[in-house]
Amino acid sequence: MEKETERFYKTFCKMTQSKSGMWEQRFYTDGNLAPCWGYQIDETASVIYGVYNHFEHTNNLKFLKDTLKMCENATKYLKKYIENLLNGKEEEYKSYDLWEENEGIHTYSLAAIFASFETMLKIYNKLKPEFEGNRLKLEKIEKEEILLKKYLLEIKDYILKNLYDNNKKTFIRNKDGKIDISLLGLVTPFNLFSPKEKKILNTIEKMDLSIRTYTGGYLRYEGDNYVGGNPWIIANLWMAKYYIEAGNKKKATENFEFVVKTATEARIFARTSR
Repeated sequence: MEKETERFYKTFCKMTQSKSGMWEQRFYTDGNLAPCWGYQIDETASVIYGVYNHFEHTNNLKFLKDTLKMCENATKYLKKYIENLLNGKEEEYKSYDLWEENEGIHTYSLAAIFASFETMLKIYNKLKPEFEGNRLKLEKIEKEEILLKKYLLEIKDYILKNLYDNNKKTFIRNKDGKIDISLLGLVTPFNLFSPKEKKILNTIEKMDLSIRTYTGGYLRYEGDNYVGGNPWIIANLWMAKYYIEAGNKKKATENFEFVVKTATEARIFARTSR
């Protein structure tokens, strides 16, 4: 669906981006703002990440150049968020988690921002030759690259200091200290840590003890009681992706097969699985 994806970024995302550079939580398909009940910082970061992911499929430099300003505006907004976070203004810059339930500073959200900054470095690297005759633009890009690299180090350091529980020896989703399947985002897709780092392995082990059910399915997080506390197929698919990254084909297959086996009689993957 390359054409549809390109239109999503070049038309829909440009049309719905706020002047500040961020995107609100929900929109109708015509671009009008839909009812919202919060703000999710990871959504703005994910647009930047998605732009480059699409480019990797198409290798279309024109698409990358056409969406550059949009991504730069989004990055500007995210940099402001990180600057305030690092300056101790956490209470002023809360956002909802990806489940749209908790306000705070979330590991998944910061991982998404980390990936968006890393993505901007990749975008600039690809587009630099396009600006060979524009000295001012190249100088601006070089300054931006230095700043983004600085933020990459600081975001990772913040996560290690504030969102890793040294007593439990695991990452936590936010200050509530819970284990959450979204912690996999640290490995896939956002690549802050390798799948076999000790801190990650400890976190995976804790997931198996705390959110893996007797069926083999995973809850979204500790104490998840949505529809009676059923596993979410997205959680198992995410875990399968982690095990692919870790080189464990057996575990990846187990998680994928759980999703297939719990499909409905009409062969539809359910949002939750009993």
